[in-house]
Amino acid sequence: MGFKQTAQHRNGKNSFHQIGLVRGQFGNVNFTEWVKFLQSSGFDGWEEASWELDLRKCDTDEGAAAYAKERAELAKAHGLEIFTVATHLQGQALGDEPSAKTLQFIGGDAVKAYSEWRSKGNTPPKADPYYVPAEVGKLIHQQAERDLLACVRLAAHLSKLFNRKVALPGFVGSPANCWSHWFLFPPLPSEIGGHKIRDVREVSLELLVERFKKVFDLCKQTGVTFDLECHPSERAMGDIESAHDYLKAMDKAGYESVCGFNLDGSHMEWQNVSVIDFIREFKDRIHCAHVKGVWVAPEHCRGGRLGGHRPMGHWTNGWNFVTAGSMRDANSLEEIFIELNRIGYDGAVSIEWEDNDAEQHAGAQAALAACRQSDIPPSGMRHDEMLKA
Repeated sequence: MGFKQTAQHRNGKNSFHQIGLVRGQFGNVNFTEWVKFLQSSGFDGWEEASWELDLRKCDTDEGAAAYAKERAELAKAHGLEIFTVATHLQGQALGDEPSAKTLQFIGGDAVKAYSEWRSKGNTPPKADPYYVPAEVGKLIHQQAERDLLACVRLAAHLSKLFNRKVALPGFVGSPANCWSHWFLFPPLPSEIGGHKIRDVREVSLELLVERFKKVFDLCKQTGVTFDLECHPSERAMGDIESAHDYLKAMDKAGYESVCGFNLDGSHMEWQNVSVIDFIREFKDRIHCAHVKGVWVAPEHCRGGRLGGHRPMGHWTNGWNFVTAGSMRDANSLEEIFIELNRIGYDGAVSIEWEDNDAEQHAGAQAALAACRQSDIPPSGMRHDEMLKA
């Protein structure tokens, strides 16, 4: 029962599970200094931010093997492991309909083509300021797919070097702009003027399978899992219902062994969804895990749960990301670790630190201390049995 990243359990330095740190929110920190910080703070490893890596080295299997060795040697020199390779930005870019919002994640030829288009005097229509022309949109999807294939190759070789299942946590976006239709007004029409109109929710799942086919096929070939972090703006939005829709569609397409979840309860609590119920529901499909704190307004607030079009982290919002395990965190780290033990999950848990009200190094260290305090080894016995003479 439960997913096991390693053949035998590996304890963390000062915890039952190995505890890592997600690199993504530390892009402003020099990587060499950041790895030293991980080592001195007592972390066990990290999650790679693939958009920082030289993925062109991984366009071939041979190149990926050499680059994985380079990354592994760096980690081992500091007494660390690489647990996962994040693919959030490229996954969003491949799944979503092309726009300037996903173009900013890709760079390269797509940005060059967009710049040339604008330099010729073209401008996006007023009603669609994030519009990109079709040729740019095609490049966005091509570059995102190429990067994701490179990440699969890299993860496969890292898995061999660390003797563990290195997963690809990430996003899949929401094709056909399905996410924007979460509130069903105006209602979704099924027929107008005698002509049928397909349900965007079904179309979105079909497009996901089509757009990620090469990526998922390579995952099957190499034994790597691609693990969606259920999240607003994704096809599975951070709830149990849409998560089932996603898995059902991926399983039907033949990707049951490939597609699963990267657990992250911070996206659920503010939607009134229990991360504990999510763990129980998808116990065999959780292949990797994040912990990230979330504060939720206990009473009325100015911005509401949807934020009133204010920036993330704004004080008027009805919820904000905070340091995991702090007094502000609406999720219980202890309950999460206990439930992961109950389902038999055996692998690393990575802290995704994101708190606009705390210094990042101090916040990461505070979250690590909270994880160590909460990560109690499972019992392995029934204590009422101990009462017998």
